[in-house]
Amino acid sequence: MGASGMMRWIGVLSWSRTLPRDLRLLFFSLFLWTFGLGIYNYVWSLYLTQLSANPEQVGLVYSIGFFAAAISMIPGGILANKYDNRTLLILGWAMSIPVPIMFYFSRTWSDVIPGLIILQLSAFNLPAMNAFIGALGDQRRMSSAFGAVYSAFPLGLVLSPAVGSLLLGWLSIRDLFWVSLALWTVSTIILFPVKRQPPREVDSKARLLELPRSRRELTLLVFLFGSAVAISITSPSFLPLFLQNHLDLTDAQIQLLGTVQSLGSAIFAVLLGRWAATRSPGSTMAKELLLVAGGALGIILGGSPLLVVPMVFLLGGARAPSYVSYSLLSNMRQGRSRAGQWGFYLTFEQLGFVVGSLIGGFLYVRNHTNVLITTSALFIVLAALAAFRIKKGAAGS
Repeated sequence: MGASGMMRWIGVLSWSRTLPRDLRLLFFSLFLWTFGLGIYNYVWSLYLTQLSANPEQVGLVYSIGFFAAAISMIPGGILANKYDNRTLLILGWAMSIPVPIMFYFSRTWSDVIPGLIILQLSAFNLPAMNAFIGALGDQRRMSSAFGAVYSAFPLGLVLSPAVGSLLLGWLSIRDLFWVSLALWTVSTIILFPVKRQPPREVDSKARLLELPRSRRELTLLVFLFGSAVAISITSPSFLPLFLQNHLDLTDAQIQLLGTVQSLGSAIFAVLLGRWAATRSPGSTMAKELLLVAGGALGIILGGSPLLVVPMVFLLGGARAPSYVSYSLLSNMRQGRSRAGQWGFYLTFEQLGFVVGSLIGGFLYVRNHTNVLITTSALFIVLAALAAFRIKKGAAGS
């Protein structure tokens, strides 16, 4: 990762200290949870091929998981309207604990599906988590609060693939799931000291479904959906297969490139959150998305592992604009219920992952480079959408 990269990573961790206590606890819980995910995440598609899955079946498995997450979003928003956010956070985290055991005992690619569905259904607490951040974050710099907390996700994935790579020197991919089990258990326990955040009156009296009511809200809905489609066509499902098939990389080397991708994701999440708080969010998002599009094309043109490294780093920034979109929605929809703020939008975002995974499987079996070309083209389109349709007035910051 390099000394400079490590210093940036440490700097982001220290920046989390500026968050309120409960957001710090959420940050470190999310960090440990994603650390457990990263232990195996970048070789997950390779594990599926070891269980006799072909590329289209790999895409199918991913899409089933994302669909399970999608159908949990609106019910999750409704639950956030009715119940304490702290309880929902803990329940969602706890649901993931038995999943690594189910993965370990899988013998065919279809055996992983029940565990994957449970894992993705645990995302039902995302509306509660976003409402939790929105309630405790600084209203004047909301993009910074969301960027700081959500940076735990890529940060957790920065070191964990390297650890997973080292462990693969002694263990099989299957054995890595025991490490994930331990980390997910600890991350759940960390949430217990968080203070309760009961529903507000506007939450408990809200309608079950609140649709976008303005052109700005509809633009962000389209952006979140499109961004999810664009990245899931390539990553995390088919990028490891591409690296193995075209560059002959080993499982351990692909894990190390996963570290590079996660480092890019973490750095872009924090920097874009800061920049969007003080500049035009649409223009800032557009410039970053052009870098991501260049990274996707650069992976094809690189030709060697050394040249591919910086391109994978740029591709890691693909999710950062979505975190800014969350902050914009948080400010634009103040006074709306928790379900109204998040349920509908997160459902469409997760459906984007479903569509992208299916498209990726279709494209990959026909030409491996198609997934990266399509991802790059879609991010260019999304950059134009952000530049021309997401204006400064949409954000309170």
